[in-house]
Amino acid sequence: MTADTAAPTLVRALTRRDLAGILLNAMVGAGMLAAPAKVYAVTGGWSFTVLLLSAMALLPLILCFADLGSRFSGTGGPYLYVRDGLGRIPAFAAGWLLWIAQVMSTATLANLFVSYLAGFAPILESGVPRLATIGLLGAVMIGVVIVGISPSARVSNALIVIKVAFVALFLIAGLPFVDLGRVETGATPAIDDFATAMLVYLFAYTGFERGAVLAGEARDPKRDMPAALGISMIVATLAYAAVLLVCIGTLADPSTTDRPLAEAGRLLYGSIGAVAVSAGAITVILGTLFVIGIGMPRVLLALADDGQVPTRFAAIHPRWRTPWIAILLSGVLSYVAAMASDLLTALTISTGSRLISYILSCIALWRLRNRADAPPAMFKLPAGGIIALFTAALFTGVLLLGATNELPALAVVTAGGFVLLLFGKRRAA
Repeated sequence: MTADTAAPTLVRALTRRDLAGILLNAMVGAGMLAAPAKVYAVTGGWSFTVLLLSAMALLPLILCFADLGSRFSGTGGPYLYVRDGLGRIPAFAAGWLLWIAQVMSTATLANLFVSYLAGFAPILESGVPRLATIGLLGAVMIGVVIVGISPSARVSNALIVIKVAFVALFLIAGLPFVDLGRVETGATPAIDDFATAMLVYLFAYTGFERGAVLAGEARDPKRDMPAALGISMIVATLAYAAVLLVCIGTLADPSTTDRPLAEAGRLLYGSIGAVAVSAGAITVILGTLFVIGIGMPRVLLALADDGQVPTRFAAIHPRWRTPWIAILLSGVLSYVAAMASDLLTALTISTGSRLISYILSCIALWRLRNRADAPPAMFKLPAGGIIALFTAALFTGVLLLGATNELPALAVVTAGGFVLLLFGKRRAA
């Protein structure tokens, strides 16, 4: 096959800065907007302890993904890790759940976007205007993502600059009014309440795996991925702490509102403050939606490359060098799902799906560390096998304690994926 007739491939264009921007856009996301209210409702003044415990629980997971990310340079992230460490069947479960989680997250966040936008134009809250807004949002997101990874990276970098500026201004504007007496802890919450509250912050943090999914389009993923993970983890934790401090320190009871940041802005600066914070929140949601739109089709691409789903989803556009069919399918399905429901999708179901892929990835790392033929690591985590097993056990406990009610739904979704897999293989045979 000549160079002129060879099938088009992905372009390795993402730098370390681009990867860090994508990771931060995913981690400093819409979960940050609701977390102060949801966590305070469960644990009260212990919210900062919950944030600290969540960051501590996430740190070994980040280190495990840094080790894994330094071993692989292909597209797929957790799917590749689990496939090489545990085999194709567990890998399909990890990839399928990760893709479903992103579809559900997109539907949820699209509705949240319209909800905030309706604060400026109430007509958009329901009916045809709502559907048209979701449709236009989806068309713009799909259009930008499909025309190339480099334009997508530039948009992502611009959005994260705006996000960081928004958090910094929110902290500067609210800090003079913070009453540290409101941050005092009360009675110690039950352990299951702690787990439930941690799950909220783990949802806010989730998304870092999208950088790993895009490794096939990074210039030097084995070196850049560990650094980008570390940078994003630190910046995201500081952002969550800043927002939590202002919300708890200024509001009498943050749990009484679904929009604690906007309520804090209104309380301190009147309608101008509420409008400013709502505009910032819209940017935060857009950034998260955008990076989901980049990462979600690449998961489908990885599954298609291995024949786990129809291979047509692995098609690369000859001009834009993006998985255009996977982008169209993932995007259309997500925004149609957003149109079909007026209610926000349960965040814990989406988080539970991700947690399962994280657990499988950690077990895969343990297996890879004990294999002589495993891909070599540019960043080798000390005692990585022990840490991987500990992290898998830790997140299994969080899943069982914090998302017990969602486990049946997760089982149904997983079973549905395997039914489609078997049906597809029978048709192929």
